Amino acid sequence: MRTEAKMTGTATARATGMSQSKLSKIENGMLLPSVTDVERLVAELAATRETRIELVELARSLHAEAETRRVVLHRGAHRHQQTISRVEARAATSRFFQVNLVPSLLQSESYLRIVLGTMPQSEQEAAVAALRIRRSRMDDLAKQFVFVLTESALRWRMGSAELMAEQVEHLAAIQRRPNVRLGVVPWSADANVVALHGFQIYDERVVTVSVLTGNATITDPLDVREYLALFGRLERLAVRGEELQALLKRIAEDHRRLG
Repeated sequence: MRTEAKMTGTATARATGMSQSKLSKIENGMLLPSVTDVERLVAELAATRETRIELVELARSLHAEAETRRVVLHRGAHRHQQTISRVEARAATSRFFQVNLVPSLLQSESYLRIVLGTMPQSEQEAAVAALRIRRSRMDDLAKQFVFVLTESALRWRMGSAELMAEQVEHLAAIQRRPNVRLGVVPWSADANVVALHGFQIYDERVVTVSVLTGNATITDPLDVREYLALFGRLERLAVRGEELQALLKRIAEDHRRLG
């Protein structure tokens, strides 16, 4: 189009308010232009109405696709709690799976302090405050919270024997809430499922994964569906009801006995 309009790259860049190097990258397929960039280019190069509509819509769809394929890494517990709090506020159903840690919404205050123990005191307080806001949403009976843990998550010692026993008993109390569904995959389960890490799913839109240096947010629909399928398989392995109560009681007693 620029060639047909008999405009140089320098003149086109100046007319559209971008650098010549940026325009060159766009023309050579090295940079995805913004929708605004495309709108300025098609206007300056006198494109037909049909071409304008086609190229602007193409830019919009490419940006939407690029956004869904993006995995965003958030650093810092406080920032993560704020990000997740906003996602949870909109979610009708939140699903949580953990391999070796009790999910933050289910942690007792003592257990939470151990988890946050390596952080500076000011960051601890900010993270605790953000978590309290998240926990308050569990009082909204219109929202559903589904938790699946491995037995190892409850046996992984994060503090004293008494602290761990109290944490397990805390779970037994929380799972009686009408909008909370808790299941534990026992060691004896014939799993045949590979779950490399814990994750959280909010409705069918967002997945978050905790890694060593931060927390990743995944929004690609195909990826989210894979996590939903994995969660379903894990949930079918979990025990509930009286069997779960018996398992929780046994784990708490084991912690106290081992001291």
